[in-house]
Amino acid sequence: MSETIKQTRDAAGSAATFSRTSFERSAPAPSADPSPGADAARNRQRKGWIVLFAMLFCGIIVIMNQFKVPTFMGALMHDFGTDPGTTGWLMSVIAVAGIITAFPSAFLLNRFGPKRVGLVGLAFMVAGCAVGASSHSFAQLIAGRVLEGIGVAMMGVVATTVISMYFPREKAGLPMGIWNLWYVVGSTLAYNIGVPVALALTGDPNNWHAWWWFSDVLALVSFVVFALFVSVPHAGRGVAAKRERETGEKQHRPAAILLEGFKVKRMWLFGLGFCFLMFTSLSVLTWVPTYVQGVELERMLAEGMDLAAAQAQAGVSGGSMASLGFAASIPMALVTAFLLGRFQTLKARNVMVIIAGFCAFFYVGAFLVPYEYLPAYLVLLGLESGWTSGVVWSMVPVTMPKRVTMPVGMAIIIFFQGISNLLCTPVVGYIIGEAQVWTNVAPLCAATAAVGTLLWIVYVAMKPPVFEEDESEGGQADEITAAMEDRLPAA
Repeated sequence: MSETIKQTRDAAGSAATFSRTSFERSAPAPSADPSPGADAARNRQRKGWIVLFAMLFCGIIVIMNQFKVPTFMGALMHDFGTDPGTTGWLMSVIAVAGIITAFPSAFLLNRFGPKRVGLVGLAFMVAGCAVGASSHSFAQLIAGRVLEGIGVAMMGVVATTVISMYFPREKAGLPMGIWNLWYVVGSTLAYNIGVPVALALTGDPNNWHAWWWFSDVLALVSFVVFALFVSVPHAGRGVAAKRERETGEKQHRPAAILLEGFKVKRMWLFGLGFCFLMFTSLSVLTWVPTYVQGVELERMLAEGMDLAAAQAQAGVSGGSMASLGFAASIPMALVTAFLLGRFQTLKARNVMVIIAGFCAFFYVGAFLVPYEYLPAYLVLLGLESGWTSGVVWSMVPVTMPKRVTMPVGMAIIIFFQGISNLLCTPVVGYIIGEAQVWTNVAPLCAATAAVGTLLWIVYVAMKPPVFEEDESEGGQADEITAAMEDRLPAA
C-alpha cells in the first residue's frame, strides 16, 4: 500500500511536508473567516498565473527562433553550398550553448535571481538573431545560433523555476502543463509563418534573412514583456528574510545546497531517457519540411510548373505539412495539463511516463508510410509529442526531493535536451546523405525509442524520494529557501 504525500500545516501556517506516492489535498479553511495567510496565498497564485502567461509568450518566441531553420534548410544549403549534414548543425549548434549554459544557469539564479537571468537570456536571443540576420558566411550564422542557444537554455531554467515558486508542488501539474505550450506553439508558428513572412517582406520565399530579422523584432518584444510582467514572490518570512530586513543585503542559498540536486540519480536517469526519446522525435520532425519540399517540388516540376513558382509553393507546403505534427500537439498538451492537474498520485503520473515512452515508436513509420497518408501520420506524431513534452516538464517537481534543488533538476532536463538537439540533426543528415534515402531513418528511430523507453521503465521502478519542502521555521532549510520564496499556506 503506497504511502501518501500528506500536506500538513502548523500553527504558523508553514507549508507542506511530502512523503511518498500520492498527493492529498487539505480541507479548505472555513469560508466564513478566511485567514490572512490564505488570502495572501490566493493573491500570490493569481499573480502566478499572470507571470506564467507572460513567460509563456516569451517562451513561444524563444522556441520559434530555435525552430526557424528547418523550413529554410534548402535555401541555406543553396546559399552556403553545404550538404544536409553540415547544414543540420544550424539546428544542433544551438544546443551547444544550452549544454554549456544549463548548469551554470541554476547557480546564476541563486546569485542574481530569475528576473535578471531571464532578461540576460532574452538579450542573448535578440543579439543572436541580429548576428544571424546580418550574416553572409556560414561561420557567422553559426555564431548567431550559439547566442540564441544561450537564450533558449536560460529561459527553460528560469521559467520553470519561477512557476515552482508561485505554485505548491501538488498544484504545479497544471501550470507546468500549460508552460509546455511554449515548445509546441513556438515550433508550430516557426513551421507555418517562416516562408510566408519572407515572401510578404521581400517577395522571395527563400530569403531567410528577412525571416531572421522578423524573429529578432519578436525577440525584442518578448524582452519588453518579460521586463514588465515577470516577477518573483518577495521573501517575507524565515531566517533569510529576517536577515535581509536587518542588514539590507540579499541572502543567497549556499552553493553546496544546490549541489545536492546533482546527487538525485532518478533525475539523471529520467533526463537520459528523455534525451533518447527526444532524439527519436527530432529525427523526424526536424527533417519533415525538407522531405516534403523535395517530394512536392519534384511533383510540381513533373507537372510542368515554373521552377521559381514550384520552389515557392513547395516551401509553403513543406512548412505547413510539417507543422501538422506540432499543431496537433497543442490540444494534446492542454489535455495533458488537465490530467496532470487532476492526477494526484505518483503512480498515475508514472503510468503517463510509460505511455509516453512506448508511443515514441510511432516515429519509426514516418518516412515509411505512403506519402498520401503522411499528413494523418504527422497528426498522430503530434499527439504523441504533446503528451510526452507535457509529462517531462511536470515530472521534475515530483522527482527532486527538495524544492530548493528544482533549478538543478530543470538544468538536467535542459542539458539532455541540448545533447539530443546537438547530435540529432547532423546524425540524421549524414544518414540520409546527399541522395536523401529517407528510409534509413526508421532503424535509428527504433533503436533510440527502445533505449529511451527502457530507461524510463527503470526510472519508474526505482524507489521514489521522501519529499522535503525546505520550509522548517527557523531551520537551515528555511534559511536557504525563503530568500527566493514567500512561504505562505496554500488556500
